[in-house]
Amino acid sequence: MNLATFKTEINKLDQDFLQSILDGSALVMDKDEFLDLGNSSGAFVIFWIEDETFSSVEELKEYLDFEAEDLLSNYYVHSPLSREYFEKRLLELMLEYGEESFSSQPEGMPQKSIMVTNGEISILTESDYVFKYGLYLKLDEKLNPQISAVKAKNWLQSGTAYNDYIAVNVFRFSAIE
Repeated sequence: MNLATFKTEINKLDQDFLQSILDGSALVMDKDEFLDLGNSSGAFVIFWIEDETFSSVEELKEYLDFEAEDLLSNYYVHSPLSREYFEKRLLELMLEYGEESFSSQPEGMPQKSIMVTNGEISILTESDYVFKYGLYLKLDEKLNPQISAVKAKNWLQSGTAYNDYIAVNVFRFSAIE
């Protein structure tokens, strides 16, 4: 979820939802697309009332809106993208740029790689400084573009792409339950 979407989601929160947060529920991320309520000790928590005091739901909403950028960036420091969102977004990008562009031939680099930053998947090309650190499928043998596309699609659909994303960030996300 990007900052603009996060702020839109905050502005959609109604009085009852905000009251639930005041009453002890946590604000949680649902598949990186929506905000929901949950337990403060659960997963995907963005905000819960800890030391803060709010006199009204309006004050809470103003706080969430004002702190939106920090809340969202702090969330993504410790939380990976959901598998559903990651796979949906990567599929969209593969359809847009071609599946084969996200795979590399042996000893080579792909046309495109991806990097997840602040809750969004970014496309990297050779002109990007961090391109070589991006995520892509490394093929073991030289294949034609049609077969490379099938392999990349299988990489995504099998869940291996998501597992590779988590593995690249294993130290950062190691505290996730």
